[in-house]
Amino acid sequence: MPKDHDFKRLVRARMDDTGERYTQARAALAAERGAPDPPVSHRTRSVLGQLASIELAEPSRRYLERLPEPERRAAAIEGLDHPDWRVRRTSALLLDRVDLTAESVAALTRALDDEHPQVRRKAVHSLSCEQCKPDSCAVDVRPLFERVIGDRSRLVRSMVLGVCTLHFLGDQWAVDLVAHVAAADPSAKLRAGAETAIRQLRERWDSDDRRRAGRWVIVRDGRITAVGYGRDLDPGASRYWTAPAGARRPRIP
Repeated sequence: MPKDHDFKRLVRARMDDTGERYTQARAALAAERGAPDPPVSHRTRSVLGQLASIELAEPSRRYLERLPEPERRAAAIEGLDHPDWRVRRTSALLLDRVDLTAESVAALTRALDDEHPQVRRKAVHSLSCEQCKPDSCAVDVRPLFERVIGDRSRLVRSMVLGVCTLHFLGDQWAVDLVAHVAAADPSAKLRAGAETAIRQLRERWDSDDRRRAGRWVIVRDGRITAVGYGRDLDPGASRYWTAPAGARRPRIP
């Protein structure tokens, strides 16, 4: 079996050749090489169970976080089936900082139906956060978010809203989802947050439209003097948001 970085290179090469997603390509290569995650040891299983204890949860989590990635992933996948919700919650969290595999994606997807909202919330994050993954790969979040935004828990829905507004408002589907939250979410707090995100997005694109029409910030002595809204700006100065290169304006309600 090649070293981790070599294996990731092979996975990405297969993705280029086949058009498969990262988890599909990785699972196929791992199956070809007969290299599944190792079995969970009795020692690790014992520490995993200690996550249910308030007194032992923190040192147990630190122990599990220090395990090699394959062992940590195998333990966390097993932990998602534990009868105690605290074990399941931390197991979902442990899968956030390891590479996704077909097995871990399947386990986290099942956790989206967990009876406890904290488990569902952590599962949403671990499935969707590219920034936390060593390989920077996550699953296609659109069908995931469109499903979970109807979760009965405000905590879970707030996770979806937060990630959408931070990372995905360049995609039309995410704008539509946030607009749906603004119009119809049962939580007044989430509706207000979504309304703010939509308003700010509209302001940015309206500002960019004005910039493209020839309105620019004031530059004096090599410095931009119009840096924000407020009465302290120079007369006639305005604040403009510039769209990233190649960005296309979405339909904004």
